[in-house]
Amino acid sequence: MKKVDTLIIGGGISGLSAAHFLNKRKIDFLLLESSNTLGGVIRTQTHKHFVFENGPNTVLNNNSSIQKLVNDCELKDKMIFPEISSNSKRYVFHNNNPVAVPLNIKEFFKTPLIPLSSKFKLLWELISPFQFQNTTVYNFFTVKFGKKFHDNLIEPFLTGIYAGNTKKMSIKHCFRNLWLFKKKYKIILIGLIISMKKRSLSFTFRNGLHELIKILEKNLKDKIELNSSVELIKKNGNKYEIVTNTRKTFLCKNVISTIPSFSLSKIIFDDNLSSILKKIDYNPIDVFHFVFKKDDIKNNLNGFGILCKPSDKKNYLGIIFNSKIFPHICSPDYDLFTVLVGGEKQKDILKISKEGLKKIIVNEIKDLIKCSGDLVSSNYFRWEKAIPQYNLIQEELGKSISNFQKKYNNFKIIGNYFSGVSVSDCIQKSELVVDELYD
Repeated sequence: MKKVDTLIIGGGISGLSAAHFLNKRKIDFLLLESSNTLGGVIRTQTHKHFVFENGPNTVLNNNSSIQKLVNDCELKDKMIFPEISSNSKRYVFHNNNPVAVPLNIKEFFKTPLIPLSSKFKLLWELISPFQFQNTTVYNFFTVKFGKKFHDNLIEPFLTGIYAGNTKKMSIKHCFRNLWLFKKKYKIILIGLIISMKKRSLSFTFRNGLHELIKILEKNLKDKIELNSSVELIKKNGNKYEIVTNTRKTFLCKNVISTIPSFSLSKIIFDDNLSSILKKIDYNPIDVFHFVFKKDDIKNNLNGFGILCKPSDKKNYLGIIFNSKIFPHICSPDYDLFTVLVGGEKQKDILKISKEGLKKIIVNEIKDLIKCSGDLVSSNYFRWEKAIPQYNLIQEELGKSISNFQKKYNNFKIIGNYFSGVSVSDCIQKSELVVDELYD
């Protein structure tokens, strides 16, 4: 039996970040990763000088933890920020045509996406004392601002983040800033103005987000074991015994779990928490990358991308205009697009063969961008369980995790299935639990 002070389960960005912050404190730790690679959902592929991100395309530079991590990895000078004009504009479909989402008050009153009555209703709600009870996203926005506001703005936006169903999603947990504004400012407009002043840019690196993973792996390689999945966790006095698939047993004082909820539910020794973790839904997503010649594209949409709602009857959830945001990811003669397919409302389409689905999507994309030429290059990746859903179960989940960690204060749980799905959220949570264990 090997003894170690802290054992980290999972080698995604959460586990690697926790390992990094432990390493800075010179703590004795070991990280166990079940697969033969690190990075979790961060999966960068390069092909013929094209950079394809199968997972997150960018990271928000919105908290001190991500800034510390990038600085410590000596990657600050290698951060690449988006082209401003492309990063600011998002499109949704209206009458089957791309329409830019309004970004200021003038655009808001001119947009055809929502009726005039909803516009005035929204302004009234913004300056009124904010009444806010946790309910579904659908109920909250349709009651307060009307169905068109929900259908044309909110549903496409959340489709891009969660690929889920707004009739199940928790308003408190999907729109955390609204909840915080309500508690802190009472009048929502004040909170929105302050948050806009603090707006953060997203970033990537020259060869994709996996550059960060490679640096972390290099710095921590002596404290990482790949192909080591945890099969059993049990209490041993005030410590924990961890048994792996390789039949190794570790005795540790602290545990930091960073694995998905469905994986943790199988090995956690607390039956109540296990049952809650099993209730977290994950949606499947297919990720396609398509490259076309710029000269073949007539409808040159300049922006971050376009999002869909079910009534648009598209066979995809959304498109990211990658080379508009980050021109470095391919040569100037080409445009690269990422297309997301699937989610809760499109599960059936994923039953189509990869080649069949690819043909359908290519035809739809070519029609959107008015492309007369052939596909130059493509890439494909399937996530069977891609994005955890922030449904109403989140309230119960949060309480269960909190109660568990109060009872076992040296067993910490991190994951993108609660308290924020973004990469920067996960990095911030990782530093927080390290601080809790050792401050």
